Amino acid sequence: MKKVTLFLFITSLSFVVSAQKPEKIYGNAHQQKPLSYYQEQSAAWKKVVDQNPKNAGAWYNYYYANRNMMFNDTIAKKREERWELVKKIVNEMEKAIPDSYEYNICKWQMGNHDQKQIQYLKKAAELGPDRTEHIDYMINQGELNRNISDRDTYSIKKFEAGLFSIGIIYYNYNVLVGLEKDAILLTLGDNDTYPIWYLQAKGIRKDVHVVNLSLILLDYYREKVFQELGIEKIDHVSDLEKSDFEFFKSHVVKNVASNMKNYPTYLALTLACEDKYTKNIQENLYLTGLAYVYEKQAIDNVAFLKKNFEYNFAFDYLDKVFYNEISPDMVTMINGNYIIPMLTLYDHYKLAGDNLKCDWIKAKLKLVSKGTENEAEVIKHIQSY
Repeated sequence: MKKVTLFLFITSLSFVVSAQKPEKIYGNAHQQKPLSYYQEQSAAWKKVVDQNPKNAGAWYNYYYANRNMMFNDTIAKKREERWELVKKIVNEMEKAIPDSYEYNICKWQMGNHDQKQIQYLKKAAELGPDRTEHIDYMINQGELNRNISDRDTYSIKKFEAGLFSIGIIYYNYNVLVGLEKDAILLTLGDNDTYPIWYLQAKGIRKDVHVVNLSLILLDYYREKVFQELGIEKIDHVSDLEKSDFEFFKSHVVKNVASNMKNYPTYLALTLACEDKYTKNIQENLYLTGLAYVYEKQAIDNVAFLKKNFEYNFAFDYLDKVFYNEISPDMVTMINGNYIIPMLTLYDHYKLAGDNLKCDWIKAKLKLVSKGTENEAEVIKHIQSY
């Protein structure tokens, strides 16, 4: 016990010492750090900015440390305070480095896809054609304008720039191949949307309609997508109060599932963990792989699970990692979504007396749960038989 305690103390001490030095700040989709890390990095980069107010790179990292704190803070009042600080930082950037790539990309970010602010994104792309920070926003513009060719072009540029986690691409490949033809897939964030758009740019499952529930809050975009997919129109979502947003989120799945083209509707597991989207429709969701399908009538979801896990999914990347992984912690986190469907199959194989497949899925279970907070529970479940 003493050795473990000493190790943890030394580890945490070394973290604090290293975190006091200014380090390049990445977005939450690339890596996740504790709030304390960003607090220390904010202070470290502020010192650099104070020493040289023309240091655009220092401004950018100072801004991003505070931006990440804003998104990571669980206290609403604190988030509002951090938002005001981030706005203040961008205003200060305008005075110090108005013609820089960094100021223009940050100013665009603050607009939340406001097309009236598009000149800042264009200016950033013009100032830094070889920079990569604007690529995601160019992908978004392709999607928002329904210019799929542009979305594909910038998705491939993102991959070629080494900005994609290979493990997360493999995960999303399995999401895609587990869906029915012409499926609508509801997603939520960066790691369940951008990789799928990249895979589609490479010709994989282009029939799937990806609907990102963050982007459809934008009225002009939602109207285009809903019209394409035969989904009943919803007016002025961007004007809703916070309580109304929660109502919209809790009913949007039913709305999408009732599309007039009868496209099957799926919720990515990365989205399904958000209770506000699923609390009213639990009885209509059936786990079929790495997504839940919305069905009004009961289905044999275990049959779909078996088909996907035994025939459709690619698993070599889990235990044969012959690639450079840029976001190992994020891969471990997203791979945690395999646990519930794998446990469901494990129980099915046990009940059926299929020991060969039971051992196969058990090995995969140990891989995806290793080193996670769920590992002990998974081992306990396996040993309970």
